[in-house]
Amino acid sequence: MGFIVAASVLVAGIATSVRLLVSPDALADGSAALVAISVMVASAVSVVGLVMVRARWARRLGLGLMAGQLALALTLEFSIAGWVALGATATCLMLLLGPWLDGFLRRLPAADPLPPASMMLAIALVFVPAGAGVSAPAGPRAMHWVAAGAALLVAWGYARAVSAGLWGARLAVPAALVAAAVQSPPGGAVVLVVLGGALAVLAWLPGSAQAVRPLIPSAPGVAVPPELVPPELLAKAGYDERGRPRKKPGDVPN
Repeated sequence: MGFIVAASVLVAGIATSVRLLVSPDALADGSAALVAISVMVASAVSVVGLVMVRARWARRLGLGLMAGQLALALTLEFSIAGWVALGATATCLMLLLGPWLDGFLRRLPAADPLPPASMMLAIALVFVPAGAGVSAPAGPRAMHWVAAGAALLVAWGYARAVSAGLWGARLAVPAALVAAAVQSPPGGAVVLVVLGGALAVLAWLPGSAQAVRPLIPSAPGVAVPPELVPPELLAKAGYDERGRPRKKPGDVPN
């Protein structure tokens, strides 16, 4: 049943994205495309979390995404694509809320769970394109596309535990959002500045750094007392029972 629920998340995301691209209504084509990008990426992240990790955060992400898509479907004008998106979203929402998903998801936490701040940061980066699209309903300018692309690139690097992704979330994406705010109407500028500030705060929290920086640094090797090593392993490695290198024939004694 979990795979059916995951498939419904993807179908609802595709239906909503198509609805935005076919009839964007109050949004310009480029603005609707930015919102659709966030919807599709967030849907894919939720599906991967449900299928590959069976994580509870993927369910919560799907629920939040479906709630937003439902509000979007009820706000925009109804059309054939709108009714399809509304039906797919409502069906997915019911499947996500059902008890049949409880047994599919992992009950115990992961051995090395990520801090909540890191999860919130990664998900917030995915929704930057949507924020850029909503902030410019008449059509995105160049910096809106730059901010959206930078956020997705940084999110990809951060998800792969690359330190450049963390610094991009701390500096590059907030700066790009502020630059995009300059090219936005007053209401959209407020949205982008608040979004950039929230991302910067999340990125500078200690928990966000743990996603790319291990708590315990790795060491090149660990010393093991020779008494704990089987004698045959010491012999194969060229050491005696005291852990000293065995003398080879022809070695000059010290």
